[in-house]
Amino acid sequence: MTIQALERKIKTATELLSVVKTMKAMASVNIRTYERAVGSLAEYGRTINLAWLVFFLRAGGFPLVEAKGPAVVLAIGSDQGMCGQFNEVILQEIERREPDLRKDGEDVSYWVSGERVLGGLVDSGRDVRMHFQLPGSLSAVDTEVMAIIEHMDRQRREQGIQRFYLLNNRPAKGSAYESRLRKLLPLDKEWAARFEQRTWPERSLPQINMAPKDFFGHLFSQYLFISLYRAFGQSLASENAARLSSMQSAEKNIDEMKDRLTMEYRQARQTQITGELMDVVSGFEALRDRDES
Repeated sequence: MTIQALERKIKTATELLSVVKTMKAMASVNIRTYERAVGSLAEYGRTINLAWLVFFLRAGGFPLVEAKGPAVVLAIGSDQGMCGQFNEVILQEIERREPDLRKDGEDVSYWVSGERVLGGLVDSGRDVRMHFQLPGSLSAVDTEVMAIIEHMDRQRREQGIQRFYLLNNRPAKGSAYESRLRKLLPLDKEWAARFEQRTWPERSLPQINMAPKDFFGHLFSQYLFISLYRAFGQSLASENAARLSSMQSAEKNIDEMKDRLTMEYRQARQTQITGELMDVVSGFEALRDRDES
């Protein structure tokens, strides 16, 4: 390889390294942003759970819906690549868990947020009914969550669908992320048992200053919002963690390639300089021999 070609390759590697470092920095900032949002939501979620406890203790619960009929799974992936097996993990979890969701011969359809998972589901011939825009920032999560809740309400009223599940990646200890399939609806006996078996932690139990039905409606809306917001926040944090890991690997590979190219460049340059010196020496010796003769 010529010196000029090596110089071009070293320049390209340097530019790529700059891009990778920028992407690493952005991923690190995004991870902290989404993790803080999920952490703040956890505090609010605990407050809502206390309100649920008041509802169960004051109103005595509500008629629970049996988990039967067709199911809808909201699968959250990514729009962009460079995040390792992030989307493949979601598709593999669908492959693994779908037989359980199809119990009693019920149908399973999919709502998707993220172009990469959408492509995988379509390629596998699965029934994709809705495609939601993946939020590109924390501020866009609220809007997308409200849009999904509206569609869920319409499906429940018009189609009678009661089984909804969330599938997303979330941060995990010992690895960048792990997939999780969670039942969102219906609110069943297993969910209600979390509150029915608890007692109020304070001396005085708060009053409900509205009709139990209205109070339930407010809590139900918050339950859906918290669940969906948390799923998107966890997924976006995990996506950026996966991207950070990919960029770290890319940075290492580019550094190694740049070191190798630099070594080749130095060797080629040294060879060129040696050749030029040899030409000078040969020319000098030729002139000296001519003068002596």
